[in-house]
Amino acid sequence: MYSVYPAVYFAALHFLESLSRYEVVTSLGITVLRSEENEEENELVTFDDGTYFTGDITRFLKKLKNIPLYGGGEDGMESVHRAILRSLEKFPSSGRNKALMVFTDARGSDDYCEYTDFPVGQAVFFCTEELSDEDFRFCFVREDGSYDEEASPMFIGFEKLLKPLSTELLENVVKPLKDLMKGVSIGL
Repeated sequence: MYSVYPAVYFAALHFLESLSRYEVVTSLGITVLRSEENEEENELVTFDDGTYFTGDITRFLKKLKNIPLYGGGEDGMESVHRAILRSLEKFPSSGRNKALMVFTDARGSDDYCEYTDFPVGQAVFFCTEELSDEDFRFCFVREDGSYDEEASPMFIGFEKLLKPLSTELLENVVKPLKDLMKGVSIGL
């Protein structure tokens, strides 16, 4: 059994450091993807005090680093949709100040769900090209408070996680999220 994939930890570390530079207050949670088709349940991770979220980046990274890595589909497929739904269900808030970040090396999903009952301000996937081709149905909250069920999440190639955060990533992901994410909850 191994600990969390190093690229995921590295990406989360650098991404959270970038957010803290913009003084974004976060509430961080972790949902571990597994293959429910292989009878491995997605895991809602709790912190030492029994809560699903923490505002302490060091505490979050320590927990992330010590998550055992096992399972997943032999064909690279995991239960991505159900994990997203479970993550959104555990969020303490909803609406524009909620963002979902998905870090996964899954090549696809072995399930399907829609999440339009859980509005979010943004959803960003750091994933494989194969997963970015799948249909993810979110309900996004526009700046004026209205809902947009036709908008799409942002997909960023997983290979970018293996490099230090690029200017492109900072310009296209971190900076646009900084205003949205004042006091946001983030699920990983």
